[in-house]
Amino acid sequence: MSKTLPIAVQVYSVREEAERDFAGTMKKLGEMGYDGVELAGLYGKSAEEIRDSIKAAGLTAISAHVSYDELAGDLEKTLQDYETIGCRYIVIPWLGEDRRFGAALYEETIKGIPVISEGCKKHGMTLLYHNHDFEFAKTPDGTYALDQLYAEVPADVLGAEPDTCWIKVGGPDPSEWLKKYSGRCPLVHVKDFRRKADGVDLLALGEGEQDFPTLVKTAKECGAQWLVIEQDDHPYGTPMGDMKKSLNYLKELGKESDMTKIIKAGVVGCGGIANGKHFPAIKKNGKIELVAFCDLIKERAEKAKEEYGTPDARVYTDYTELVKEDVDVVYVLTPNNAHAPVSIAAMKAGKHVMCEKPMAKTYAEAKEMVKTAKETGKILTIGYQNRYRADSQYLKSACEADELGEIYYAKAHAIRRRAVPTWGVFIDEEKQGGGPLIDIGTHALDLTLWMMNNYEPASVTGSTYRKLADQTQTGNAWGDWDPKKFTVEDSAFGFIKMKNGATIVLEASWALNSLDVDEAKTSLCGTKAGADMKDGLRINRVHHGRQCVEKPDLGAGGVAFYDGTEEKPADIEAEVFYNAVTKGTPLTVEPEQALVVTQLLEAIYESAKTGKTIYFD
Repeated sequence: MSKTLPIAVQVYSVREEAERDFAGTMKKLGEMGYDGVELAGLYGKSAEEIRDSIKAAGLTAISAHVSYDELAGDLEKTLQDYETIGCRYIVIPWLGEDRRFGAALYEETIKGIPVISEGCKKHGMTLLYHNHDFEFAKTPDGTYALDQLYAEVPADVLGAEPDTCWIKVGGPDPSEWLKKYSGRCPLVHVKDFRRKADGVDLLALGEGEQDFPTLVKTAKECGAQWLVIEQDDHPYGTPMGDMKKSLNYLKELGKESDMTKIIKAGVVGCGGIANGKHFPAIKKNGKIELVAFCDLIKERAEKAKEEYGTPDARVYTDYTELVKEDVDVVYVLTPNNAHAPVSIAAMKAGKHVMCEKPMAKTYAEAKEMVKTAKETGKILTIGYQNRYRADSQYLKSACEADELGEIYYAKAHAIRRRAVPTWGVFIDEEKQGGGPLIDIGTHALDLTLWMMNNYEPASVTGSTYRKLADQTQTGNAWGDWDPKKFTVEDSAFGFIKMKNGATIVLEASWALNSLDVDEAKTSLCGTKAGADMKDGLRINRVHHGRQCVEKPDLGAGGVAFYDGTEEKPADIEAEVFYNAVTKGTPLTVEPEQALVVTQLLEAIYESAKTGKTIYFD
């Protein structure tokens, strides 16, 4: 489905099945080929149970229908639940008769919607309204009641989820209606029907009156991100049978037209990580156009434009000018001290952000980045590409399947014998905030926390050393460094206790007299099995009363392969970011996870400086 709009199902269409067996119903929908689901209630489950069932089925929870009264009654608790589930949109499915245009509570409702919308934004969600046919009753001035609602509430406060069936039943042509509200409709309900004497019969797609080829094409042109199949009743079939027929119908339409969405990107920072990782991955992706480049050294930005940019790409030396550009996303690939200010400025300018690791120079900066992402509703992710390696993906799957049991001890490993990066500003504390701990230790720690799915630290004790930095006969892989400019540590070590009692040992060095060298690796010890990445991925356990070691075959067909083609981690990272922006699919690296990594790195530095253990609330 990479060349079509992703397709979700409104769970109300299969409500009886979901009520009986929610997890099983999600599994069946995932096996059919749906990309996501839109919720209509929680079916007596907790938010965590709903989230886990949807995720286990390989689906995305894109949105939820929640009544105005429920939202107004306990806004914070309701939004927290749907944020936990992972929804990007909250949809008011209808307004009760007393809240509709001209009714007693209409003005109260108009004043209440912005309050709900602001709450949604704080939780990283967008508020939409879903119409029925009754909104196409004419007001005294001859307009539709739905037009009146959208005129009184701005688009940045209330978006639209047009129900194309009820639009057509109400009178207007749904394609023309989509054009009228172009840019306001990220989700579009596709629903078919046939008129009868006493109303309508709701049908599987392609069996009724709707012109779906035109409608789907128009939805894409008008900025839709998802198509949502809904069928309230099933007079001539079964719920699951109709959902399968409708999905197959849309997939066939998708084969007939190219619906690839191209997004425009700006880049701030055109140095080594840009040229070595991101630019080649973006070029290979083919769906991200680089239209603006910024670097303090103008020549670097101009060179990047020549090799990777569009013919009319612009070049800047001031990032505040670049974020004003008409771009969808901004890549922040600067030294660490600029990660936070550039990312925050980009999100406030309405752009989604891919920021290189580490998230920020300080924990306070990283918190501000997360806060801005929630307030603006923009996507923020961090460049921890090692999560996409084949061994990482396999081990993560094993952890999620509880094959290791409770993981109570882990080691995050990032050791080089003599490989200090002597180019750029890596050894400059002012610009980077630290040395190997914040540079390569951050990758190992991120992998370890992700595998453990544990982001609640209790305390940290750390040590840093600058023991080899003054040497001039270095044997360094990238040439001798200048001791006068080497203002960061050359090694760092941390002892981390988690609130559940688990222990993590972190070791990071650019220059250490050790032969145990490797980086961005983790070792895990659980109650059922252990795992490490020292000689490929190894999982050790007791099986049939004997100690054994398993080495998974991560060759062709493994998790690092898409459509049979091997992908580099950076290529997969680019595709995941693209899909999150264009389809609303989940991020692999959530900013809240990267925030904890930054918190722990800062605590190790603080502990090393003060000689004291750092405790967390």
